[in-house]
Amino acid sequence: MTGTGGTGTARGDVAAPDPRLDASGPTTLATLPGLPPAWTKRSLARARLAAIGRELRATAAASRLSVATLGRAPSVYALNVQADPFPGSIDEANALFQGRYHFAGETLLSINQTPWTLIGASPEWREALHDFHWLRHFETAGGDAAQRQARALLDGWLRRYGRFDARWWRPDLAGRRLMAWTGHLGLLLDDADPALREGLLEALMRQKRYIARAFNSLPPGLPRVQAAVGLAHGCLALGQWGRPLARALRRLDGALAGLILPDGGYPSRDPADHLALLEVLVRMRGVLAAAGQVPGDLLTQAIDRLAPAVRFFRLGDGRLAAFHGGQPGAAFHIDRVLALAAPKGKAPARMPHAGYERLETRRLMLVLDVGAPPPPGYCAHAHVAPLAFEMSSGRDRLIVSCGAALGLGDDWRRVARATAAHSTMTLDDQNAWISAEDRDLGFRPVLPAMATTANRKEADGQVWIEASHSGYGTRLGLIHRRSLWLDAEGIELRGEDRVEPRGRAPGRSLPFTLRFHLAPDVRANLTGDGSSVLLRTHGGDGWRFRALGGQVGIEESISVTDFGPARRAEQIVVSGSLDAGRVVLRWALRRLDGKH
Repeated sequence: MTGTGGTGTARGDVAAPDPRLDASGPTTLATLPGLPPAWTKRSLARARLAAIGRELRATAAASRLSVATLGRAPSVYALNVQADPFPGSIDEANALFQGRYHFAGETLLSINQTPWTLIGASPEWREALHDFHWLRHFETAGGDAAQRQARALLDGWLRRYGRFDARWWRPDLAGRRLMAWTGHLGLLLDDADPALREGLLEALMRQKRYIARAFNSLPPGLPRVQAAVGLAHGCLALGQWGRPLARALRRLDGALAGLILPDGGYPSRDPADHLALLEVLVRMRGVLAAAGQVPGDLLTQAIDRLAPAVRFFRLGDGRLAAFHGGQPGAAFHIDRVLALAAPKGKAPARMPHAGYERLETRRLMLVLDVGAPPPPGYCAHAHVAPLAFEMSSGRDRLIVSCGAALGLGDDWRRVARATAAHSTMTLDDQNAWISAEDRDLGFRPVLPAMATTANRKEADGQVWIEASHSGYGTRLGLIHRRSLWLDAEGIELRGEDRVEPRGRAPGRSLPFTLRFHLAPDVRANLTGDGSSVLLRTHGGDGWRFRALGGQVGIEESISVTDFGPARRAEQIVVSGSLDAGRVVLRWALRRLDGKH
């Protein structure tokens, strides 16, 4: 629903200055490196062949003959706990005691019965149940009741899935489960019934063997790392510190080789994937150190590169920016992961290989997406949001996207990944690049894929970023260019969004909409003359938004950033029509309260 609006009058203080002008200090220039396009006919063909190969290997690993030869485990192993460094929650443990299973933003009741037979749960909820991460909550709660409940849930899983189940023995999920089991062996097995001990030992051994057989059926990246780390945890727990552990660590090295970009970026470009990968790797390093083993060079280098990248994506509330299907996460958990990875460190100003820029002052943080679609194998959860940005004021989020809509179904996900669900420009009510649902690869861009450019200039604490994308070039013959300028004190952010023809101008007038999605707790009011919007964050920071070149208004939006139901929100829109394929929109956000 569209709110009232107006067309801004000419105001010289909306135009963004170039920080090189009148600068007394040195000017720093940086340019996005000219990387080869990730999506080409050749790379698409290779990715399809690889996907088909993985499917065949998964079928072979799950065959009756393969499962029948997983064998049984001898009962002589002395199990070694591989400590879980992440604390649980007593409140979450109490909810589990009461039969309330809250995973992936969804709460299901299973009072006096096993949750393994519940129906109607989302795939994300069921996967969270099966990875056993929730054992840490029982460990934190402690006591006989926690031990009994954890063992009852484990026994239920062993009875139903302990021998084999292709869906819930997927190697990456099995790897996460082995990490959870081996991290809480005392909770599960101290003075336990011999039958439970033997059942857990057999399931652990069989899953370990299955991971090894099905490892190459996984796509590259985080799934292979999780599987390899789980395999190594299993080896350490079983005292297999010789060849079995060496093979598991070689698999981990193979999964990490060439995975992390020089700037610490992960190919999916999802900030939450960076955190998940770093969490798994610091846990692996910790258990190796506890066992007196020296972590490999690739493991150490990956942690050293990923830690600054995770810091890069944090906004003022300590949580992550939500790009490409990622969740913001919990600030205390991110703190813990970074403390284990590298207690001290600073966020870089830019991640040129991953395709992101960061602008930061003491009370303002902004992350801008200047990258192309993620490459084959990493694009399944990508969003169509070139040149979108997210921004915080103090500890509050101000400009955001609608989120990922995880756990809400495919229709919600399609809405959430659209260009209009992000703080960027849409032309002709179309997504910025054309996508397809590929049978072998899932969601991907249609060729020719979009290209991007980005330049960054700094002088006297001011920052100026110029970026562009060609997503509309093939269909509409148009280029979108975005420039951002931030002053040294973080009092004012100015922007310019420009559309221009790549060749001949379109033969018809096309509508444009520039969107600024607001965080759910932000209050927005259009001024009486319709030329600006007054904003107030939850923490009380005030901002004034002004724009030239289009009709300014306030419309309804939604927020599905976190797991759970959609929340009502608002968005600022600047709309109009192109003139001969061209438009120049200038806008500014200025802090009102003087805090900086």
